[in-house]
Formats: sequence, structure tokens, C-alpha cells
Amino acid sequence: MINSVIEVKDLRVQFFTQDRSILAVDNISFSLKKGETLGIVGESGSGKSVTSLALMNLISPPGKVTNGQILFRSENDQEFTDLLRLNEQEKRFFRGQKIAMIFQEPMSSLNPVYNIGFQITEAILQHENLSMSEARRRAVSLLQEVKLLPSDEILRFQCLSDVPSFSEQQVNHFINQQKLDFLNRFPHELSGGQLQRVMIAMAISCNPVLLLADEPTTALDVTVQATILKLLKELCQARQMSLIFITHDLGVIANLVDNVAVMYQGKIVEIGSIKEVFCQPKHPYTKGLLACRPKLDQPLKILPTVSDFMEVETTEKGEIIIKEKQFIPDTLADHFISNNRDNIYQHKPLLSIKNLHVGFPLKKIWGENRRYFMAVNNVSFDLFPGETLGLVGESGCGKSTLARTILRLINPLQGEIIFRDNNLADWSINDKKLRNLRREMQIVFQNPYNSLNPRITIGNAILEPLVIHNTGGNKKKRQERVAYLLERVGLNANWMNRYPHEFSGGQRQRVCIARALALNPQFIICDESVSALDVSVQAQVLNLLKELQAEFGLTYIFISHDLSVVKFMSDRIIVMNKGRIEEIGTSEEIYQNPTQEYTRQLIASIPKGF
Repeated sequence: MINSVIEVKDLRVQFFTQDRSILAVDNISFSLKKGETLGIVGESGSGKSVTSLALMNLISPPGKVTNGQILFRSENDQEFTDLLRLNEQEKRFFRGQKIAMIFQEPMSSLNPVYNIGFQITEAILQHENLSMSEARRRAVSLLQEVKLLPSDEILRFQCLSDVPSFSEQQVNHFINQQKLDFLNRFPHELSGGQLQRVMIAMAISCNPVLLLADEPTTALDVTVQATILKLLKELCQARQMSLIFITHDLGVIANLVDNVAVMYQGKIVEIGSIKEVFCQPKHPYTKGLLACRPKLDQPLKILPTVSDFMEVETTEKGEIIIKEKQFIPDTLADHFISNNRDNIYQHKPLLSIKNLHVGFPLKKIWGENRRYFMAVNNVSFDLFPGETLGLVGESGCGKSTLARTILRLINPLQGEIIFRDNNLADWSINDKKLRNLRREMQIVFQNPYNSLNPRITIGNAILEPLVIHNTGGNKKKRQERVAYLLERVGLNANWMNRYPHEFSGGQRQRVCIARALALNPQFIICDESVSALDVSVQAQVLNLLKELQAEFGLTYIFISHDLSVVKFMSDRIIVMNKGRIEEIGTSEEIYQNPTQEYTRQLIASIPKGF
């Protein structure tokens, strides 16, 4: 194809085990022009990330590229180079210098024992013959380009605004010191958004022709996510750089990419311009992906899922046949979930938080803590039986600290936590009473991979709370309780002897929900419990939480940085910022008439598509 930077033809990637092979990428083809952007969308396991690794020549045993071509040509090349036919030295030349990649988790991609200046200059020196001082100047320029460091002009203005009497030499010293201080920072000293900018700076350090971005915004707040997406778009336009952006969420790339390829079980099931795919999706899988994300302007009581739009059959030869289903909203479930929501506030609060302060010591003076970082600062609110109270805000605003303090996993400095007429913040409350009250309060954490012990079966994980609290009857009745809970969260009771690694992320989160329900709690905190899940799996888990609430009369605090998800789940919403409550109101009030600028910024940052 004329003017193509890369052409992928009939690419197939397989993973081999002792007894079988798994087809991860199934004969896919696409091309990309200079300066063009392509989004690759699909659920976990669809083959998105394996495709990107194949483009970087990073497929290693037991994986293998078994068919196809990856033809690459930069602006100065007369002919295409097949990246799959390169030797190791040639692969190193193309990686970084011609094609670069940004991975999903920057903390895993950066070395924690080296400062960021060293790591950026190392990436530059791998591909260019520069002196260390030249490489450091390039590193500073890159950090300014990705807007981590202010420009020299802004630094000069800041210096002279603070100290107008400074000489030119002193101003230059101030500017250089600011740059040096930032280069000497270590990864743990930067936020998630800052770390991702460092990764972008490293990726563009050698002026690549093609940039691969594999879920680079999944773990970020919506405001930081919007900033990173805007930055990538500006860099591609300024450098005429081609971009392949991989994600599970079509909404994220709506205003970033030119074209989109939708992958399902290793195949590209639909490809076209982003507007065509958004406005006129042809494949039922694409329709399902678009429908299952909560929408701020369309209030729904239950979310559609991908399975509502298509039916998958496997022939005797192993071929997959997809049949489209006509989606009909489940009005019975809709009525079931929405029933009696207006009577919530006629009851006495189940939980009352009064003037709660939570701080972490910064410095000891004469052996005593005198200064604290206030993570939660004078927070007060009520939570009513059967209510879902959403808690939204950026990372570091105090959401998770507040949740853990309510459960007394963190001790407050002052204030009251009144749960069922007991003040959990009272230091005089004895351990036995606190332990009994904790049976009524449970938490579902964000990461289902870290929430379960990999050495014990899921059945024993759900059984453990019953054993610890010596409840649930004899051994047989406890096993029956475990089986019931597994079935209630949509898992097979016969799977109770399986280990966590045998389940997907969505299935593991269902196990965590089953474990939280084991003791028949009244109150559950969901702390970013769907943030790490695909949008289709996320829809299933959100629907499940609503159904369980209606069946068991549960009360939730639902924490997320995604206001669209919180709005779908919640009766009322609290917006937190820097440890304080910015505003509180019903989900419709917060969305339709936000009173604070911070809330308006959160809403404006949510990907909305077309």
C-alpha cells in the first residue's frame, strides 16, 4: 500500500503447551499510513496485546509467530522490511529507534532503584552516539515536551516573580537546579500520570516512526487519562508519528484515533473509521462493547452485556460461529432492581461519619508526631440502609483511606464512626465487640489478583470467614453455603476446588464478592472493584452487585474515579478532593447541576464518544 508505514498480512500467533496449541492471533491483516492513528479494541484474551508484542518482535516461547508478514517502512526507506525476518542485532535497531512501545503499568516498566534521569538517558544512549551531557539535555527537552517540566521561559518567569533581584547567572542556576531536581527523582516519588509521561518521553526519545500504546491509561483517573490522551494526540500531530492505541474501551479512543479494529478471539471482526464503527457498528460484538459501558446521559437500572447482542456456537471442527441476537432490555430485572428506592431515607442511618480526620505522620519532633499529612480532613455524612453511596475523586483524594478507616483498618486521629449505634472510632471499644461488628461490614478490593491467596482454593477462600468467626453450622452446612454463594455470583459450585490462577479477572472478582457475602453482612464497601476489568465484564459485575443488593438488602459505599460508573450504581454521590468533601447530592443532581468546578472538570474528562 502506497505511503504505508506498516502492513500486517495474515499474522498468526500460537502458544504451545505439552498437549495442545492456543491460537492467540488468527490471520489478521491491517495497514497504517504515516501520521495515522489506529485503535485496537477488544476484551482481555482477544489478542490485542499479543498483536502489539508481535509487532515489536517480543513473542517468546512458548509463543511463536506461525504465519504472516509484518512489513515496515520508514520515511527514508525505499522498500519494506519484514520485521519477522530480522536477526537479533537488526531487531534491536528497529526497537526504540523505529518502533517504540508504552506499556500499561509504568511502575513495572521502570526500575525502582534508578532515578528517571538515568533511565531516560539510558534509552537515548542505547540508540544514539551522544555524550552524557548531550543525552541529559535531550532528556530535559523530552520531559518539557511531555509537559512534566515547565519550559525554560516559564521557569525564568517563576524565578523572577519570586525574586526579582536575581542576576542572570542566578536565574540560570535556578533553572538548571529545577531540571536537575526532577531528573534525580525516583519512580516512587511520581504519580501514576507522571510516570506514564516519563514512559512516553522514553518511547519518543529516538524519534520513532511508529508508537505502540498498550492500555496506557487503564489505571489512571479520568482527568489524568484525558491529559495523557490529549498529549499523545499532540505528539503524533507535531512529529507526524503513527500510533497504534490498544484498549478495551471504545469510549477512550473516540477522539484520538482515525480508524479502529475490533478484535474477538484472535480475529479482527470489524475495521473502519472511528466514526463509522461508533455510529454504525456492523458486528454484534462491537454493538455489545458500545452498549455495555454506563452512559451519563442515559439513566439505566441494568446494563446490557456483550452476550445480550450475540450468541457463540462452536462446530465439530472447532470453528466459531457468531449469531446476532435482537437485544431486548430486561424490564423485569429493571423493575426488580429499581423497586422501593424512594423509601431509603425514611429510616435511621446505618452509618454516620462525623468530623472524621485521618492523618499520616510526616516528621517527628523530640520523639513525637507533630506534623501530619491529612488524608481525610473533617468529613461528615450519613449512609442509609439499602442505599448505594458513591465516592468519587482522583487518586490521592482520600477515598480509599476513608473506606479503610470506616472499617477500622486505619485508625482516625479524631471524629466519630457510628455503625449500628456503636462508635468504631472510640478507643475504648474492645476487640471482641469490634470483631463481631466487622461481621456486618465487608470490603471488595480493586485488584482480584491480589485479593485471593494463590495457594488456597476458591472454596476455602470463601469458607475462611465462616471458620474465623465460627459460624455457619457444621462442616457440611458450611460447604453448602460456599456452593450456594458460588452459584449466586454466577460461578459453578463444582469449581470450589480450583485455584485463583484458573479463573479470569472477572471470575476472580465474583469470588471476592462471594467471600464478602459469606457472613451475611449489612454493609459492603466496593473499593474500585471494577476499575481493572474489561467494560463487558465490568457490566456483568455491576449488574450482579445491584441484583445482590435487591435480594439481600445490602448497603454499599461504591468507590471509583469514573463518574459514569458511580452514577449508574449510586443513589447519592460524594465528590472528594484533597481529603475534603467538595459536594454531595443525588446522582442526577451531581451530573446535571454540579456546583463545584472540580466536579465539572471530572465530568468533562469522561470519554463520551460521538
